[in-house]
Amino acid sequence: MIARIIFLLLPMIILSDLYIDRHYLRHRPQITRFKRIIWWLPAAVMIAFTLALTFCGKFIPDNINWIKTYLILLSVLVVPKTLYALISSFGLFCRRFWHIKQHYFDFIGLLLGIICMLTMLYGIIFGTRELRVTHIELSFKDLPKAFEGTRIVLFSDAHIGSFNHGMERYLKRDVDTILALRPDIICFVGDLQNTQPSELLPQKALLSKLAHHGIPMYSVLGNHDYSKYFYGDSFAKKACEAGIKQVERDMGWNLLLNEHTIYYSKDRRDSLVIAGEENCGDGKYFPDNSNIEKTLKGVNRNAFIILLQHDPKTWESRILPKSHAQLTLCGHTHGGQISIFGLRPTMFAYPDDYGLAEKAGRFLYVTCGIGGLAPIRIGVKPEIAVITLHTQH
Repeated sequence: MIARIIFLLLPMIILSDLYIDRHYLRHRPQITRFKRIIWWLPAAVMIAFTLALTFCGKFIPDNINWIKTYLILLSVLVVPKTLYALISSFGLFCRRFWHIKQHYFDFIGLLLGIICMLTMLYGIIFGTRELRVTHIELSFKDLPKAFEGTRIVLFSDAHIGSFNHGMERYLKRDVDTILALRPDIICFVGDLQNTQPSELLPQKALLSKLAHHGIPMYSVLGNHDYSKYFYGDSFAKKACEAGIKQVERDMGWNLLLNEHTIYYSKDRRDSLVIAGEENCGDGKYFPDNSNIEKTLKGVNRNAFIILLQHDPKTWESRILPKSHAQLTLCGHTHGGQISIFGLRPTMFAYPDDYGLAEKAGRFLYVTCGIGGLAPIRIGVKPEIAVITLHTQH
């Protein structure tokens, strides 16, 4: 994971310290060479830490606490100095043209750096531990009356490996919350693991509870549930992909791989189609195993379809024109994990990155998930969604 952004991280670490050293430390006689060496020690630690995570031989360490520690150090030792250096250097530029006093920019840079540091620390230490239950009421013209009031509990992006090593109680809270909501159907829309199925073994018994209370439990695979982020030979990668499928089935989950199943009403006179499509990605950074035609093959044109798909990116361009799915449930984006004044980083990459969308009476709901690969959330709490279906009169 760190390897993907190392060319951003290293300049942040080095250039911010270099700016402060050149403009403030070097010209002060009381700052000796020894003190300047001490100043550079945290940067040296961060460079070594960054390189260690980059070349550790895995996409992400098995123990997520290494990433959490790295983010804490980044928020304390790097981000404040980077913001300060950017704003202070902008002040130097402005001073040449408008004769504005430099110390104004230095103060603003220092203040924003401290605010950003405290915000990041909150997001790392507390943000991932919170939980929000979101209730959505949806009405459909073609929903069979037998399913009036049907409650679907949706969750996604568990990234179970991130709950190991000290966060297990929060996963138990999430499972208990799902069951306490008394759903008729439970849906999970991908990214159960970080990189490999062995992460699930400590939590397998807990996750199995979701399917052992007489509640239908349906799931699909997300981009992390393939072998894209698992480092190994082709044989090991195949074993990895087979392993996650076997674990989900062992837990009693109905894993849908470009296929559908029928959910009947209590009197078995009416039915819904629960369709699960494999991950739809770009094929380069995200696996693309999707096949909407295969998924819905043989489905009656008049059927009411609930489609599970991990990635929401192609809902408007592919799912809407190629199917008549009335309700599509997705995850993947994590809601950006950071939202500042309503702005999320995923808004610029996904037409529908979080929440509810509607087109001609057909709905998409994108949940922000309960976990994440990077243990930080600011303004986007982990979420369990409760979707209640209604017949439109």
